[in-house]
Amino acid sequence: MTFRTRPGASRPRIWDDPTRRNLLMNLGFGVAILAALLTLLIAGGVNWYSAHLSPAITVNGVTLTRDDVARQNKVNTWLINYQLTRTRTLLSAGHLAAADASARETTLSNEASSVSSLSLSELTDGTVMLDLAQQNGQAVGPSDIAASEQKAATQPELRHVFMIQVAPKLASGETSATAAEKAAAQAAADQALTQLKGGGDFAAIAKATSTDTATAPQGGDVGYIDTNSSLDSALVSAIFAAQPNTLTDVITGSDGNYYIAKYTDTIAPQTDATFASQAQQSGISQSDLDWSFKYTAANTKLNAWVVSQAMAAAPQRHVYRIYMQYSASESGPSAIRVRHILFSPNHDPNNASKVAASDPAWAAAKALADAAYAKLKADPSQFDALARSESDDTSASTTGGKLPYLSKSDGIDAAFAAAIFQPGLQPGQLLAPVKSQYGWHVIQVMHGPTDLEWANKLVAQATSLDVFKTLARDNSDDAQAAQGGDMGWIGQHTYQVSDQVAAAIFAAPIGKVSTVTQIAQDGTYVFWVDAQQTKVPDGSQANSIKANAFNAWYTPQKAKYTIWQDPALTSSSSSGTSTGG
Repeated sequence: MTFRTRPGASRPRIWDDPTRRNLLMNLGFGVAILAALLTLLIAGGVNWYSAHLSPAITVNGVTLTRDDVARQNKVNTWLINYQLTRTRTLLSAGHLAAADASARETTLSNEASSVSSLSLSELTDGTVMLDLAQQNGQAVGPSDIAASEQKAATQPELRHVFMIQVAPKLASGETSATAAEKAAAQAAADQALTQLKGGGDFAAIAKATSTDTATAPQGGDVGYIDTNSSLDSALVSAIFAAQPNTLTDVITGSDGNYYIAKYTDTIAPQTDATFASQAQQSGISQSDLDWSFKYTAANTKLNAWVVSQAMAAAPQRHVYRIYMQYSASESGPSAIRVRHILFSPNHDPNNASKVAASDPAWAAAKALADAAYAKLKADPSQFDALARSESDDTSASTTGGKLPYLSKSDGIDAAFAAAIFQPGLQPGQLLAPVKSQYGWHVIQVMHGPTDLEWANKLVAQATSLDVFKTLARDNSDDAQAAQGGDMGWIGQHTYQVSDQVAAAIFAAPIGKVSTVTQIAQDGTYVFWVDAQQTKVPDGSQANSIKANAFNAWYTPQKAKYTIWQDPALTSSSSSGTSTGG
């Protein structure tokens, strides 16, 4: 019997049906398109997030985004343009000195070219300051923000100023004035003030005496200035502390010049009522202004709080000090400290090497060195005064000729090195004149390492304040050495000195020498406190506190924060590229 398979019923396949096949293909294409669109949307979302909402700055976990930076850029750009317009308007009206207008335009142009960097800095510091303000009971509120905006909208009081400037006359090749040149300039200013008080005409005396080539031909007429003037800060402070048509005393400027000034009339502060509306016309809302100015308000409020604390009546000490600045060369081979008086051919150390050895200028310099050497052999105590008044090393007018530690590895002039590194030299030893490539030097040995050992020897010698002043004059590296180390009045919390120095001052005995204090990477200190009083800072001390207290307080506070800035933004800021998104 034969068996054969029977054909079964055939099943239709999906792909055999054209309609179904087309449907499935269309569905597949649709899914692929949807997947591609979804990928594009995700990529676009990531890019948008990166450009707008990704972190740009973090401060102790507080995050500011790229949009925040762009927002600050926008406000800052408008403010810079607003201030430029105001500056040019005041100048064209004759209500701002040309020098001030020029200086402000330069500053504002520089800010415009680096607005991204400016914004990053403001937002970073502003976030720190908002937190510090909150911590110290100085929280920023709407009234503080409004006050900051009003200040930005207000042109400060303007005063029409007349000025006489007397600058020390420098010898050829000098970059800073000697003590004798400063004294001559001050004497000329004193004489001018005497003439003015005797009824002399200000314009005529200014034309005859003032060394300021911009204002002297106009009889000293500076024009109108405000408290933000580019004039010397000490001069500006004196002008805004004076009465109208009243001469100031002779002012020693922070720039080393001597000034006499008066002002004749004023223009009262003027607030621009259109400030906010001008911002809105540029696309900046009131909420944008408020958001940006809260950081300014935090700065202003903290600054006022720190200064008010530092200016309060509190114990202060009248201090003299000896300060020996830290030097890495102290540990170098054959390290030694010396001071010198330099006599250069033609009084020009920078070009001395170009002067032929046969030139009479070398002989003249040698004669001066020999004379100084003879004078000092007879009375070594004159070294500081001679260095300040006669040395052609221009820094000697402030250092008294003292040089930092020098060692054989420092690569100094060979002849000078041979003189100071010879064996057997003793502290106080005076060396016969030595010729170097810069001129003839009269050198006195100070001491070798270490500063700690030398300071302890000075402590043993300081049996009275007068002795201490002499030791400070001959050993201290600070600017007060010429005044016997007199620092004036120092408060414990006035930010005039570092916290470590203030602590050492207030730990010192009154009426006798202190022990030695060493501060790493700073230097070695010895103090003499001759008085203590509870008093309010005044005069130059108050001016110094107002100018420096906030930064001195804020810098170590900021260092406690963990701060991160997006490297992409910091690099674009440094190249001047906008970070706007």
